[in-house]
Order: sequence, then structure tokens, then C-alpha cells
Amino acid sequence: MRIETFSKKQMQILKFAFSDEQNLICDGAVRSGKTIVMVLGFVFWAMARFDKTNFAICGKTVSSAERNIIKPFMQIEGLPFTLEYKQTARILVIKCGNKVNYFYVFGGKDESSYTLIQGATLGGVLLDEVALMPQSFVEQAIARTLSSSNAKVWFNCNPEAPTHWFYTSWLQNTEKDFKHLHFLMQDNPSLGEAAIERAKKLYTGVFYERYIL
Repeated sequence: MRIETFSKKQMQILKFAFSDEQNLICDGAVRSGKTIVMVLGFVFWAMARFDKTNFAICGKTVSSAERNIIKPFMQIEGLPFTLEYKQTARILVIKCGNKVNYFYVFGGKDESSYTLIQGATLGGVLLDEVALMPQSFVEQAIARTLSSSNAKVWFNCNPEAPTHWFYTSWLQNTEKDFKHLHFLMQDNPSLGEAAIERAKKLYTGVFYERYIL
């Protein structure tokens, strides 16, 4: 996979990586190009700021995280890293020059999942499809970063119901400090107008609002 260019919205993800902001929430349409750029920003930030440090990449399940994040990331051409994914240990080892960092993969599928990440010390965490995870797991993952003064938390999701815990606890919470980027399909440079129009015709009603708008 070769990434030729970034949209203005995608560039804001990369700018967050080297800002003083600590929390980033990206939500919006399917196929809007937010996930792969979040992973890029997450790894570039981690490799620039840390060495011999543990991080977490979280999906609803380990398999979904491998499918949606690990595999696509490892297929990007031209990365300045040496990548090794140890599937049995569920860890992506990334080396750049004399630096090496460790990215553990976790699944947050139910209320018991928080025990899987409990006890870890993390420099940062990427939560993919966070709206599909229980609050207990997400809060435990965030707590694992509190020992690092330079930690960042990256949230990625498609919208759910307005009563969803993540919407009420984060997006509607004025006491939380975060950068929020809302993506549309037009924010993905790899999608042409024909592909966007075809996708729009697939959904109606609430599903159009959730997946397209």
C-alpha cells in the first residue's frame, strides 16, 4: 500500500502527534481515511518521543485489531521502520535506528476485558472502534498511561446512539480536554467521487446518518 497524499483533515491527525495535546478523538463516516492515518501518527509519535517503551493497540477483539490496524500498517510502503509482529505474543516490535518500542495488541470485547490490560505501564494507547468497547476496559487502558507525563490517547470510532457512554462521558463532557476531528468520505484522498456516490446509495435513514454523515 502506497500513501500518495494526505487530506487537510488527515494532516490535523499528524499535527496532533507532535503537539502538546494529549487526547484525540476521530469519528465520522466509514471509509473516510481516519484509521490508517491515526496509526501512522501514533507510531511516528511513539518512535520520535520514546525508546524501549510499551504501548497498546486496542480493538474490539485481537483479531479485529490485527485485521484493521496491524496488517494494513505493515503493508504501507516506504516506512522508515523495521517491523516484526509476533502473533503468539500479540506484540508488534518496531525498530528505528537504535530505538525499539513494543506495541501490544488487546481486545476489549466485554466487561471482563479490563483484566487483560490491568497492570501494564504504557506510554500511550490507540483505541480503534472505541464505541464498541465497554467503559471499564477503556478507562483501564487510559489509567495505564498515567505514569507517563508525555502520554497520548488516540480514540477512533464510528458514531453510535446519543446515549452511548463514550458520547456522554467524552464528547459531551466539557471537563474533558481533547481534540475532536469529524471525518467525511471526502476527507479520504484515495476515494473518488464515483466511489463516494456509490457508498451513499447503500444506506438510508439512521444508517445513512451513522455511516455517511
